[in-house]
Amino acid sequence: MAWSPRCAALVLLIASIDLAAGFAVCPVPSVGDSILGRPGSCWGLDPMAMLGRYQIGVVKGDESALQRALSIVQRNKEGYVALLFYASWCPFSKICRPNFQMLSDLFPAIPHLAIEESVIRPSILSRYGVHGFPTLLLLNSTIRVRYRGPRTMSSLVSFYNHVTGFDPSAKPITLDEIMDSANDTEHKEEMQENCPFSWARSPEKLLQQDDYLALASCFLLMRLLHLLLPGLSACFQRAWRRQMRYARLQYFWTCIQAYAEQAKQGVGRLYPCKQRNLQEGAMNARAWASQSLASVSLGETSS
Repeated sequence: MAWSPRCAALVLLIASIDLAAGFAVCPVPSVGDSILGRPGSCWGLDPMAMLGRYQIGVVKGDESALQRALSIVQRNKEGYVALLFYASWCPFSKICRPNFQMLSDLFPAIPHLAIEESVIRPSILSRYGVHGFPTLLLLNSTIRVRYRGPRTMSSLVSFYNHVTGFDPSAKPITLDEIMDSANDTEHKEEMQENCPFSWARSPEKLLQQDDYLALASCFLLMRLLHLLLPGLSACFQRAWRRQMRYARLQYFWTCIQAYAEQAKQGVGRLYPCKQRNLQEGAMNARAWASQSLASVSLGETSS
């Protein structure tokens, strides 16, 4: 009889173990499985309900992840999936991704899938009407809505509420905290929009972060030179011809003066006597003129 309490406790322990073994135990899902689901009895439940248990945020995916997300909304007629198509080289995508993460916290019942441009085919992007980055879509089994408003948290929350009818959750952070933390991001976004050229904002990071912009800038400069070089070349040729014409005239005039001087010297060498006689005649004329003036002055004095 002294062993009866211990035996009773042992029997209860064995019974509890058998009871627990009779129920299916679902393991904690991974991040990708939580948003996209996986086959199995544990995942026959509503994926949105599973998503409510595990706060997973934004999942990065590819084409297969996109197909699994579409299968979720096909199974759950009232469920929505948020898709963000972004590009790593796009500066506006870098601004939009933190806001997308905040939206996943505010609306945990909506799976958020971010797809990078390099991991998906262009035909899939065209199918969803993605012709620029970033592109935000909310879709379910019947509709697909694209966001076209400003990239502010208040506008994004209003868009979610208007399309899905869901109110923003107060967990794990409140909307006021989200708005306060997003003020700096919105201010930076306004600066980005006012100055759309990233090389004007940070020229030292041009070749490090914006390779496509650097190539585009080089192409524009080369195109500009290609358009301006013919005109500049024509102006240079006209100026060169004008300068050469002036130089030829100046050289021709110098040659004429030199030839005239040589001719005068040659004439002086050929007729030295005439030149001497002319000089003597000029001297005699000056002497005769002086004598005539002297005689006239004497005649006037004697009278």
